[in-house]
Amino acid sequence: MSSKTSIKRRLAGFVHLFPPLARLIYRLRYGKFGPYLADAFPIPSWLGLNESLVLAEACHELPANAAIVEIGSFLGKSAIIMAGARKLRGSGIVHCVDPFDASGDAFSIPAYKAIADSHRLSLRQRFESHIAQAGLSDWVQVHQGTAASIAAGWTEPIDMLFMDGDQSPEGVDLAYESWAPFLKVGGIIALHNSSERAYDPGHDGHRRLLFRRVHSPQYGELRCVDTTTLARKLMPSPSGTPDGMVRTNNL
Repeated sequence: MSSKTSIKRRLAGFVHLFPPLARLIYRLRYGKFGPYLADAFPIPSWLGLNESLVLAEACHELPANAAIVEIGSFLGKSAIIMAGARKLRGSGIVHCVDPFDASGDAFSIPAYKAIADSHRLSLRQRFESHIAQAGLSDWVQVHQGTAASIAAGWTEPIDMLFMDGDQSPEGVDLAYESWAPFLKVGGIIALHNSSERAYDPGHDGHRRLLFRRVHSPQYGELRCVDTTTLARKLMPSPSGTPDGMVRTNNL
C-alpha cells in the first residue's frame, strides 16, 4: 500500500467519526447519493464505491413504487445505498432477504463468522441499527430466511433484483431460479462478485450465472462496474411464472 493510499484511508476513517461532516463531504463530492454513501461505507462489506454509485443510480431510475429485492443483505451497506436512492425518489421499498446467520458459500463463511463474532449484537440487530441510523427504516423491509424459502411465499413482480448472497454455483442457481421469474421485463438484475478475474473454488457462482443465463436475447444493456454486473431484462423468463403475473402457492 502506498503512503498516499494509507493517508487517504486514515483520513476517511477520521471523517467517519463525525457523521454530519462525512455526509457533507460525500454530498459535495458525490452529489445527492453522497449522504447515503457516507452512512454506508463504514459498514463492513465487499462493495466498492463505483459499483455503489451505479447501484444507487439504477435503483433511483426505477419507476414509482418500485419493488427491489436484495438477496444477501449482511450488515446493510448495499441496502442503505439502494433504499437511500428510493427515498430520494419518494417511493418504493427495498426487500432485504437474508438468514442473518453468517451462512453462505464455504469460502465466505469464515469471514462472515469473524465479523459476526466481533460484536455483541446479532447480525440482524446490527443491520437494523445501521438502517435506522441512516433514517431508512420506512424504506426497507426485512425478510429473514433463505432466498428460496422467502421466494416460496412471494407473489408480486419486482423491478430490480440484486444478488449478493450465497456465492456458490448451487446457491446462486437456486436464488436465480427462485427470483428471476418475478423480475419484470424492463427490470434490472445486478450480480455482485461477477467481474472477470480468478475465483476461489466454489465462489464463482455469479460469474458462472452471467455466462450461462444473463445474456442476450433475454438480457441486454450489460455493463460491469468494479465487481458488479448489471443487465436489463428484455424478454420473459423461459420457464416458471410468466413475468408480472401473481404466483399462488398451488402452482
